[in-house]
Amino acid sequence: MTNKFDIAVLGGGLAGLSILYHLQKAGKLAGKSIVLVDPEGRKTAHDRSWSFWEAEPGPFEDLVYHRWPMVTVHDQTRNLDCDISPYIYKLIRSVEFYDHVNEVIDAIEGLVRINAPAEDVRRVGEEVHFEAGGASYSANLAFSSLPLHLRPRQIKEPYLDQHFRGWFVETTEDTFDPERASLMDFRTPQHGEARFFYVMPFSKRRALVEIAIFSNNHLKVEEYDALLKTYIYDYWTKADYQVTHTEGGNIPMTTYPFPARDGNLIYIGMRGGATRPSTGYTFFALQRQLTEMANAFPDLPQIAPWPTKHILYDATLLRILQNGDLPADELFVDLFATNPPERVLAFLNGETTLSEEFRFMWTTDIGLFGRRFVTEAIQRYI
Repeated sequence: MTNKFDIAVLGGGLAGLSILYHLQKAGKLAGKSIVLVDPEGRKTAHDRSWSFWEAEPGPFEDLVYHRWPMVTVHDQTRNLDCDISPYIYKLIRSVEFYDHVNEVIDAIEGLVRINAPAEDVRRVGEEVHFEAGGASYSANLAFSSLPLHLRPRQIKEPYLDQHFRGWFVETTEDTFDPERASLMDFRTPQHGEARFFYVMPFSKRRALVEIAIFSNNHLKVEEYDALLKTYIYDYWTKADYQVTHTEGGNIPMTTYPFPARDGNLIYIGMRGGATRPSTGYTFFALQRQLTEMANAFPDLPQIAPWPTKHILYDATLLRILQNGDLPADELFVDLFATNPPERVLAFLNGETTLSEEFRFMWTTDIGLFGRRFVTEAIQRYI
């Protein structure tokens, strides 16, 4: 096997697989030698789920496990039932995603997989060099989704972890409405943090029930499980149910200016800033960005996953949450209570116009948000 490649993809998770998928679908890889480097090798497991909303069918429409035209939002006093048209809330499971994407990229004639971590990644002149499995490799171009480990106290930008744990449950009686997903349910003690549940029903008896916490204080697994158990008992069913699968993880939420590239070393995924800082959602923006990138290839224009103005909006919101200026349940539920649901979702997808954003902002505590916005803008650009 050669140690020199045209393209290296460092990291074989969502971002790494997606860039290869989009490049192959765009017909841009003929005659290229390509290496995909990931310690887990070929992924096949149901190890995560991705939820998102979009107004039109996306590139992975056939993989959507379930769709919801309605969402609900709750706090202790308000129960909002939201028709999100023209958007549809969707969920894709990793098991179907991996199977489909691997089938497409396996057809790349010049593809080599290395089942080892990529280490000591560096740009050397016009090449990208790295180590993997005890050997040295180089590539003319590399896409890297390898994580950048940030320490919140060492950066000036706002930073909160979104740590979560979910149960796939099957109940013994009809419990859920498969047409409605619970997007944010704050009916749980907040403990000075942002704590909410979301529920994605697949049928009247099957659903994913997940707790998400925005804070830098993580819990033990049994503590997340206790919260899930109490929530299901209090608001969904007191009958027996079975937990058929679990998932969990952590998503850094920060407006830290992740570098987009270092010459011919291109950063993608969370490493490239594809995660929406204020929500933790990644899938939709990542596919939007990588599709544009693949269509432009071999040109490599800098395509930001999020508009610059939205990074400032998110810095404002994150700072308010991090400082405790406004309770999270009040902040998020107010957004849905005082705006059309489709405007909120368009804003969170980075799809709003400036006039829509002004209308959106006037429904918030304009004094608080205005002050924080100016402070974040000065800190970021001056």
